[in-house]
Amino acid sequence: MDQILTAALTLAGVTLAFAAIAYAIWRSRHPRPVTAGSAPAAREYRLPKLPRRAAPEPDDVEISPSRLARISRQAPPDMPDEGEYDAAPDAAPPSDTEPPAMLDTALETLVSDVEEQAHRIDRDEAEAVALRLLPQIPPRDAISTNSWLGGRPRLAAGMEWPRIDDQPADFLAQIDCSDLPPDLWGGLGPREGALAFFLHRRRPEARVLHLRDPDHPVAPPFALNDAEGWFGPHGGLDLGDFASFAIRAFPEWPVDLLAIRAGDADPREAVAADAAQGGLADRGYDIADPAFHPFDWGSMTAMVALLEMRLGGLESDVEAGDASDPCAAINRDACERAREIIAIVHDSAARDTFSAGDATAVMAALHAIRWARAVRTVDPETGAEQVETITLPLTTHRPGADLWVQDYQTILFDRAKHAWCANPDNLSAPARAFYEPRWRAMAACEMAAMGGEPLRHLPDFDEDRDIVLLELPSSGLMSRNFGDGDILVVTIDRTDLAIGDFSKARAQLSS
Repeated sequence: MDQILTAALTLAGVTLAFAAIAYAIWRSRHPRPVTAGSAPAAREYRLPKLPRRAAPEPDDVEISPSRLARISRQAPPDMPDEGEYDAAPDAAPPSDTEPPAMLDTALETLVSDVEEQAHRIDRDEAEAVALRLLPQIPPRDAISTNSWLGGRPRLAAGMEWPRIDDQPADFLAQIDCSDLPPDLWGGLGPREGALAFFLHRRRPEARVLHLRDPDHPVAPPFALNDAEGWFGPHGGLDLGDFASFAIRAFPEWPVDLLAIRAGDADPREAVAADAAQGGLADRGYDIADPAFHPFDWGSMTAMVALLEMRLGGLESDVEAGDASDPCAAINRDACERAREIIAIVHDSAARDTFSAGDATAVMAALHAIRWARAVRTVDPETGAEQVETITLPLTTHRPGADLWVQDYQTILFDRAKHAWCANPDNLSAPARAFYEPRWRAMAACEMAAMGGEPLRHLPDFDEDRDIVLLELPSSGLMSRNFGDGDILVVTIDRTDLAIGDFSKARAQLSS
């Protein structure tokens, strides 16, 4: 019984203690409100209400030096007399005729930024790539030709032929911008459309056009009959009594764009020893060879017309010479037989279709005719002059004894390249085998270029400012002669190229 009572008392004490603890916790979280006369109430913090109107700013108070001196108990400072200091000039209001200063500054800054962007390109990096315009020999596909020298430009539909000083300009070249390397000209310039280059017909003044939508080829509206122009075919064909035989046009020659970087072999420097057919004049050859046969009625009639001119001189020598001269009888007979062949050619050209067989027959007939010449030489041992009478086929060239063959070869060279540019199949296989290596060698010597530095010294060229748009050497292959065998260089300021302004392109001749 005592144990039960003890356990009940213990349980009651624990229950009272738990109740007391619970009450103390509740009381601490719910304090009793303070009545009047008791301890001060807890302060309640609230954000102040801001006025809806901005408080007026206090007026500036100006304290005179004397009053400030009384407050600070110091003597007033000496003030400068009025006018001792120069007053700052009042800013003039912007006028209607002059732009505001801020606008001028903004424009100057914009121009400065463009110039800085163009000139900050490191020159070595900008000129790390140059282009060589390699004539295609043979041309691959006239339809897909994108860049070419000479011939006809592909202008935009409805566009008139470009003029300089109110005169039709010579067409130089058209280059497809999409084929230009990205790093050419330091990345400046267009990479779409085409650049077409034109030149004044008598002086170095260029016009460069950026054609965005080139259309069909347009033929030049004039003939190259200006004696002061840039026309100059190979062999001096524009000079002398046989200038009328020249094809007075610039051949249209497709080109490949070859990028040349540091360390690359430059094809322009690979000059062949026998670059031109002019080397034939120093050795003997015979135009009865199929490589030198006429290939159409134009080349055939030109050949016999030249022969007729030279026969006139030969006949004059026969009449003026001694009747006993052994050459006189041979040459008189040669002239008669040759004139018969000439008459047959003119008659056939008027009514028959040309064939390679006709050319072979004519050349064989001319080869069968002999002509004679007295050749004077000096004996290297005795120094005595020796006279030798030689007899040659009318189609044979020998150094020191040529009647007309070398002039005919010059005419044929010019006509062959024009016919070949139109269609390589216009020439026979022997003719192509002879001419194409020589044209390729000439192209290496006369190669056009874009970018890089001028090949020769150019007086008005600033390497930090100017960019070479196009460089065209005088070229017998392209029938162009700039000055006295000079090089035409078309340049532009980097800044103008950066903004696409080709109207300021300049042309100069480097000698």
